[in-house]
Amino acid sequence: MKNKKDKNEKTVNDFKKEEKKENLEQIEKNNLITSLEVDLKEYQEQIINLQLKNHEETIKLNNRLNNEIEKFRKFSLEKLIIEFLPIIDNIERALNIIKEKREEFYLEIIKKLNFISSLLDEILTEFNISKINDNNVLFDPEIHQAMSIDYNDKIQDNHVVDIMQSGYILHESRLLRPAMVIVSKSKK
Repeated sequence: MKNKKDKNEKTVNDFKKEEKKENLEQIEKNNLITSLEVDLKEYQEQIINLQLKNHEETIKLNNRLNNEIEKFRKFSLEKLIIEFLPIIDNIERALNIIKEKREEFYLEIIKKLNFISSLLDEILTEFNISKINDNNVLFDPEIHQAMSIDYNDKIQDNHVVDIMQSGYILHESRLLRPAMVIVSKSKK
């Protein structure tokens, strides 16, 4: 009987040891699962943060690209227009010379040149190019280039007296060419 009791005790002890071992294993598994869940949550947060950052960078890049495209679209004609301006200048000079002559022969030429000049002005307006050709305005070094000084007490100092050559601005923001002007200065 003692043997049986010893055997039972051994079995109970073995069972307790095994149960304890299983409990320890379960605790280790639970700890591992908890640790993995924490790691998973951290990785998920990192992934979400990276996705948000990438999304923000994509939006910024897209905006920058759209701005560059808009600038290119607005100012793509700049070089062509600058090359085209001397033609307009020569037509204006021809008109001024012919108007001074005032002969009948030239009147037909004046009409045709005026027509061409008005067509060119329409084209420039269509492409948002404005002419700088106002007299009696304050001299602005940003848009005017002083070519001469007119010493005159009848006009305020630093005002445009005459336009020698028109200037042009593209989209009201980019100067294509300053106006060449004569500026007033008092005789004193």
